[in-house]
Amino acid sequence: MAFPLIIDEFLELVQVPAHSFKERKIADVLKIKLKELGLGVEEDNAGGLINGDCGNLIARWPGDPGKSPLLFSAHMDRVSNPGKIVPIVKESEDRIVSSGDTILAADDVAGIVAILDGIRRVKDGGLPHRPVEVVFSVAEEVGLLGSRNLDPSGLVSKMAYVLDTGGPFGTIVNKAPTQYTFLIRIHGKSSHAGMAPEKGLNAINVGAQALTRIKEGRLSPVTTANYGVISGGKATNIVCDYLEIKGEARSHVESELKDYLAEVDRVFKGTAKERGAGCDMDLTLEYEAFDVPEDDPVIALASGAIRALGVEPAVVGGGGGLDANYFNKFGIRAVGISTGYDKVHTEEEEQSISGLVKCGELVARLMGSADAQG
Repeated sequence: MAFPLIIDEFLELVQVPAHSFKERKIADVLKIKLKELGLGVEEDNAGGLINGDCGNLIARWPGDPGKSPLLFSAHMDRVSNPGKIVPIVKESEDRIVSSGDTILAADDVAGIVAILDGIRRVKDGGLPHRPVEVVFSVAEEVGLLGSRNLDPSGLVSKMAYVLDTGGPFGTIVNKAPTQYTFLIRIHGKSSHAGMAPEKGLNAINVGAQALTRIKEGRLSPVTTANYGVISGGKATNIVCDYLEIKGEARSHVESELKDYLAEVDRVFKGTAKERGAGCDMDLTLEYEAFDVPEDDPVIALASGAIRALGVEPAVVGGGGGLDANYFNKFGIRAVGISTGYDKVHTEEEEQSISGLVKCGELVARLMGSADAQG
């Protein structure tokens, strides 16, 4: 069966092995594709800064100097997977899925191919267009490390679209939370579990008690927390003397986030003190929130282009971070654009065929659109 080129390219790229810190293979493929489309391409040194095998790709396509440039972005890495993804097209159901034992990697191959398709549509049609900048980032799935280590000084765009959002086509994400990760260390005392258990102090027990005293999950409509990794202990016959608990908290409201993190510190250290154990906690700011007003030109431009494709746009807030967090921090007004994928990071991940085709059309319309200052 014959599919639009964007679908064929999607099927091609999801099968190129890629992981966070290991994006070299897909980056080399994308360099060739971008150069064949006539863009100048460079690779920055973000890979060296994060101990990866590849940096961010930055491509530029000159356009009408009388129009403001636009930045389009997607990320090259994907969440942990076996490395061999087999995509299956279910044309009658308007979706692409994996064979069922891996992710699909629509997050974010869909964003990549939509950008390539938009460029190709404009180029093949000989259409006038804005100056275009493209950033394909690395290590997005592990804390936005690629965009965090991007040098924005060479970028000239003041508005950006990050094609890395779920939901139906037409969704625009105008806000995302601040995220902190934390590492809690609990220090107990070891002893022989059979001969002298009373002489030990089990760090696992102390950590478990503290966890029962702290809220997690959905804390409010704008704040969440999760305790995702617990590790400790050496053997079943040794009372555990050391435990690590790794977690995260996110919020659109800075005060709520800071209050919760202070509560985590108080509860874990207080519980440890009650039990005679030691406790310390490290906090890491992964990214800061952004909130682009709904009447901002970057949203107005996208909304108009989406309506021109027969879809009513939906402007929503997101619960996860995306490279737009850092673009906004750099002073580039950026929002997320849905490519029509769903159930990401799972073996049930799927990509809407029609949604992806429309997303390529959207990118082309934005590249050729009338100027929007602001």
